[in-house]
Amino acid sequence: MVLIVVLLISNSMAIAQETVIIKNKPDLRNYHYELGDPYKPGVMGFASFVLPGLGEMLEGETVRGIVFLGGIAGLNAIRMSILLHGESGSSPESFTAIRIAKLTLHLLSMIDAVHMAKVNNIEFRTQNKTAVFLNLVPYLGSDDYNQPVNNIPVGLTLLINF
Repeated sequence: MVLIVVLLISNSMAIAQETVIIKNKPDLRNYHYELGDPYKPGVMGFASFVLPGLGEMLEGETVRGIVFLGGIAGLNAIRMSILLHGESGSSPESFTAIRIAKLTLHLLSMIDAVHMAKVNNIEFRTQNKTAVFLNLVPYLGSDDYNQPVNNIPVGLTLLINF
């Protein structure tokens, strides 16, 4: 039974690793949510808190969401089978192992939903180039540095990058 739990968790982690490899491993260290991003990481994490896998499904990662939801459902089915049939190994330790596995899978689902929202937002930004940067730079200058100048040109320069 513990082997089944380990297999369910490792299967969901393998799918998570495949998607990150497919998405070219974006750098998330300096990530911050910007207006116009399609997915809000906090909302996706909360959705996966309410129902494991829901955050992934809302992001369009349906297979990942079904894996997390199926893992929780499978663990519940194992628990109910032990309760109804009184199989051997129905000790309190087995129920504790199932609870720990469900909690771990639930936490992984929330963490993965937040992570995938960030990854999908970065992919969206790179595909759509939605950023426009405006900079106002002060200008203070002189044409001739050897001559004393009474009138120093002063101004602002507007830089627009898109």
